[in-house]
Amino acid sequence: MSFGIHPLAATEEQALEFAAAQAPFLRRLWEKSDHVPDMDEALAAMRRAVDADNLEHAQQVMRHAKALGHLSIAAADLSARQTVPEVTADLTRLADAAVQTALEFALRTSGLESHGIFVVALGKMGAQELNYSSDIDIAVFYDPDVFDGGSRAPSDAARRVVQMLVRLLDERTPEGYVFRTDLRLRPDPSSTPLAVSTVMAENYYETVGQNWERMVWIKARAVAGDLDTAERFIETLRPFVWRRHLDYWAINDIHAIKRMINSKNKARDLTEPDPDVKLCPGGIREIEFFAQTQQLILGGRDPDLRLRATVPTLQRLALKGIVSQDVANDLTAAYEQLRAIEHRIQMRLDEHTHKLPSDAEARRAIARLCGAEDLESFDRGVSELRTRVHKIYLDLFAEEDRQKATGNLLFTGVDDDPSTVATLTELGFTNPSHLIGTIRRWHRGRTTATRNKRGRELLTALLPRLLLDMSSTGDPDAAFQRFSVFFENLRSGVQTLSMLQAEPKLLDDLVSTLALAPRLGTNLARRPNLLESLLSVPDFGAFPNGLDFEAAMDEMRRQHREREFLIGHELLHGGLGATEAALRYSALADDAIALMAQAAAEECERKFGPAPGPWMVAAMGKLGGQEMTAGSDLDLIIIYDLDDPAAGSLWMTRFTQRLITALSAETGEGALYEVDMRLRPSGRAGPVAVRLPAFERYHLEEAWTWERMALTRIRFITGDAMLRKHFEEILIRIHSSAIPDDNRRADILEMRQRLAREKAGGDWLDFKLAPGGLLDIEFIAQAGLLQIAAASSIAPSTSQAINASMKSGFLSEADGVELLTAHQLFATLQQIQRLAVLENAPETEYPLGLKQRMCKAVGVAEFNQLKSLVIMTKSKVADLREDYIGPLS
Repeated sequence: MSFGIHPLAATEEQALEFAAAQAPFLRRLWEKSDHVPDMDEALAAMRRAVDADNLEHAQQVMRHAKALGHLSIAAADLSARQTVPEVTADLTRLADAAVQTALEFALRTSGLESHGIFVVALGKMGAQELNYSSDIDIAVFYDPDVFDGGSRAPSDAARRVVQMLVRLLDERTPEGYVFRTDLRLRPDPSSTPLAVSTVMAENYYETVGQNWERMVWIKARAVAGDLDTAERFIETLRPFVWRRHLDYWAINDIHAIKRMINSKNKARDLTEPDPDVKLCPGGIREIEFFAQTQQLILGGRDPDLRLRATVPTLQRLALKGIVSQDVANDLTAAYEQLRAIEHRIQMRLDEHTHKLPSDAEARRAIARLCGAEDLESFDRGVSELRTRVHKIYLDLFAEEDRQKATGNLLFTGVDDDPSTVATLTELGFTNPSHLIGTIRRWHRGRTTATRNKRGRELLTALLPRLLLDMSSTGDPDAAFQRFSVFFENLRSGVQTLSMLQAEPKLLDDLVSTLALAPRLGTNLARRPNLLESLLSVPDFGAFPNGLDFEAAMDEMRRQHREREFLIGHELLHGGLGATEAALRYSALADDAIALMAQAAAEECERKFGPAPGPWMVAAMGKLGGQEMTAGSDLDLIIIYDLDDPAAGSLWMTRFTQRLITALSAETGEGALYEVDMRLRPSGRAGPVAVRLPAFERYHLEEAWTWERMALTRIRFITGDAMLRKHFEEILIRIHSSAIPDDNRRADILEMRQRLAREKAGGDWLDFKLAPGGLLDIEFIAQAGLLQIAAASSIAPSTSQAINASMKSGFLSEADGVELLTAHQLFATLQQIQRLAVLENAPETEYPLGLKQRMCKAVGVAEFNQLKSLVIMTKSKVADLREDYIGPLS
């Protein structure tokens, strides 16, 4: 920090002589004095007022003592005989003495004792950080079981004492005032008396105390009256102030306090020459707030952080490794320099202001009090100082300070606010009145999330960013409609809204998810608690002990939807590529099948006895190839081996039926997958579970060519390890048995033509069934595998199959690369499409954000370019299909 405050002269007298020319208030004090008083003289003068004859006499004595104290402190400050912390400590010592004197005088003249009544200093006075013309924040309490009000009730007597105390300190007389006194930091000041019962105060803080009050009580210090009772009272509030676990809405409130500070100050920028050095960006309050926020968040677990004063807190944060030592040193230096400027602003006219004057001559006077060479260098130094502080502050509150409202957003009253209508129109909403009416209804508690005050406060705090996020989607009306469904389905509004407020990126993600992917957004709206899964990665684990079959089904659905939502969310927002998404969707299905198979087997064993032999579950189709998308179904086959088929086939049928139920049945927790068993031998006509010898015999002797094609994608999922080994040996024998080429080609072509007749495919956004789409690519690749009479003909994924077909010579290298490129393009687009919109949705239902996401995923700039690329690629694939398989008609 290059900027500095310099002494005005070598001696206190010379400093005051110089300062008197710049500061009318100091000149008046200096002209009335024949020497520079010291603090002990001022404090002793203050204490003499306790024995004054009457109120007017006490006021006169105290105001004279205050003048002595101000002159002494100014002299020590301007001559640099004292540091800034020493100056603020002396200012606080003067205030402490004034409060002690006023309370003692009020009690003595009322015929009362101090037992059970006390004053707590809050804010800067509590932290011993008062500025030169500071207000003092105090609260007066009495213990109704200890304080004796004499002939009056304790509450009435305490109230009268406080009234006299305030008159002694705050009332303006010909001699001025002592300290402006603020009692509004007491509990619920709009409805409580000036002196508050400790019983009432404890109950208030325990039940409805606010987070800004916790920040206030960090600095609490007993200063007058019954100090022992005061310390016990402060101790009872420790759990309120220092919470071991800080919940989301508490952090959120801390941010809201800062937004309130910013909105009240309405600061322009960091280069303005006349900032409020307390409230401006880069000002004193940001440094204090930086320190206090860390205290609130971390002090519950670390008592070492429970300090009152700002500078010691900053240094303690550095000592603990919470901030760097450089940051702590920079903020410390800036804090002391800004406080010194603040003092000089106030010394000039004894005004309770923190703002540098707009008038250049008045500001030049303050620059001279700071020891600056000229006004230009002073202005520049203040700007550089604030810039450094504000940068450090933004590093801590970067996300929170991004929340900038673009205009009025008022949703109270009965009529639409015209400026709010204008703001919403500028943001792109086509029916602002509908939006205002909906939000007004929420504010009136017409939905679960806002039936309490906290929910309504959180909604108010979220709205500016929420509406800006909706505007940025390109379709704010749709985003608001989907958010409305989500919001009105919330069961616990406070927790979710607090989470969104504390995690701004989570709010951004929520809005963009609702806007980009109607399908995923619909799922999220139905189950808003899925949002919490974004803050922690859920793991599949063994079911808790003692779960029955139905409970296991529900538990699986809870685990599954969290992981499925996370995969979809990462894919939608670009954190996951299409290939990786396919693998993760497939791994999710593998885990679900394995756990549900285990649950189904345990259920059958409980009801029908032990399994009659080993069994396994295998997958074909998308799951076999590990190419699952959102909403894919499962092509499964259950294989078993028994010495006594007659004895065990019924058990295996029951097991299979339970597994299908476990995977596909709708429960109160939803469903998992649709299950397709038609790829088993003989399809629907065959048994649901197949014996291994029957599986081998069927595929060697009876299977159609298309069944051989499907078998190239088979993959073991779960079951007996030895049975798996035997099964894979049989697969090699099956694939090694040759099919005449002419028969094979004719069968494959006939199958593809039949599918084209039954499922003709849609427009250019149909990436699977349309000519030249994924189905054609899969047919070509699997046709190539059928001529490889070896274990390598088992290649579950399409890319593996293409590479194997290239290696065998079925595909040329150029054609293989063309198919791999096309497959990657279509698979990528299909992954995002299946996640975002309903199948066969027309292009008109694709949100703008979804179109942009699809373009970005495949590296094109515009949606029209994407369309051209898809059409061209389909044409190339269709030509290859005609070359390798044949025409569709």
